[in-house]
Amino acid sequence: MTGSPIEFDQRGDLKLRVGPPDDATSNSFLVCSRALARISPVFDRMLYGSFAEAKPANSKDWVVDLIADDPAALVILLRIAHCRFQEVPETLTIDGLYALTTLTHYYDATPALSPWIDSWLASVEDIWRDSNVIMPKLLWVAWELGRKIPFGNAARRILTEAPASLLEPFSASQDLQMPPDIMDEGPRWCRHASYMGPHRCESMILGSMTFCLARAGFWPLPDAADVEESIVDLYAKLMNLVIHDIGRPTPKSAEDHSECNPAEYLTEQIKRIIDGIADPVTPAHWRHLEIQARKLSP
Repeated sequence: MTGSPIEFDQRGDLKLRVGPPDDATSNSFLVCSRALARISPVFDRMLYGSFAEAKPANSKDWVVDLIADDPAALVILLRIAHCRFQEVPETLTIDGLYALTTLTHYYDATPALSPWIDSWLASVEDIWRDSNVIMPKLLWVAWELGRKIPFGNAARRILTEAPASLLEPFSASQDLQMPPDIMDEGPRWCRHASYMGPHRCESMILGSMTFCLARAGFWPLPDAADVEESIVDLYAKLMNLVIHDIGRPTPKSAEDHSECNPAEYLTEQIKRIIDGIADPVTPAHWRHLEIQARKLSP
């Protein structure tokens, strides 16, 4: 970190130390605290509330450490906050846009970017229209900037073109800021499943369940009016279904898929449903029976 701070306001009252202390990209900035408070409600609460970053009562030096912030992205926000608009870049890369929008999202300052959004997105238009490029970062950028077309474009391409490795639990994309429910395959029944991984376990279970239901006369699922069995008969048939699983794929496999078998869970749910059947005998029936019993008692 350099010794002299970069001045955004020569009469600034606050020094920001940005980035990890020992990182070569870290820097310090002399800024106006009121400018930050005006552009960001988060900075307003941080600097003028009861937080540790508020101005010390008995000190002339007001220093705030922002070790998790990206210095390059914060520079752009500081230029905007201090009305140094001529220094705001006209173009940004996808990486630069992602870093900036994650920063402004955190500080609730994204509306301040409005005058530059169209030119920034235009500078990467050729990239996001390229069907051979998959960029999860663009998904977040479009989401944060409220741009439907690039958002829909990126979402569809991630769905249809992304390799499984892109969304594995330990891939780099898992650390990215993301909109909800887009880069998510949804819950998997298999206890050993990975994103977009093999579905052999679930396929075995589904096939077994379908076969057993078909043998019992319940697949395809019949309409309720077409079921002739009594509740007891239906219960007996469902409780006798045998669901197979793949067990251990190999003798030495550490994965035991027998724990993925839903038979125990389904049995418990069937019993719960049976136990929850309402008693057809109502309090009115019991009162009537008590009255009749008294009438007929000797």
